[in-house]
Amino acid sequence: DPYNELDHQRPNSMSETEYVSQMLTKIKRFAQHYDVHVWFVAHPKQLQNWRGEAPDLYDISGSAHFINKADNGIVIHRSRDTSQPESMRAAQIFVRKVRNKAAGHIGDCTLYYDRRSGRYMDEDIEEDF
Repeated sequence: DPYNELDHQRPNSMSETEYVSQMLTKIKRFAQHYDVHVWFVAHPKQLQNWRGEAPDLYDISGSAHFINKADNGIVIHRSRDTSQPESMRAAQIFVRKVRNKAAGHIGDCTLYYDRRSGRYMDEDIEEDF
């Protein structure tokens, strides 16, 4: 992150969608050649009439190819409702795409931030607010 700080040299005749498709193809070839895993962290575009719900994979700014060409798609969503500070400790994890079913499955969970340890835990630990 951020994708927009990479040095892009997209030809004027090429659409952003075409450019993203070619770039992701090259990155996937690189990952396969060097046997590495590449993570792209992408943020949702500004959503009209957003009410605080978790974004969808197709809400990523730039191109649907970020999802179409990805092997896995994960959404991490945290509440920004300051009227309920205890809910702001929760992070919802949504696994929305898994191409290789031997690597995992679609599902979700909630993790809670523990200020004392600085870690996210799978159980809510009572804290003094």
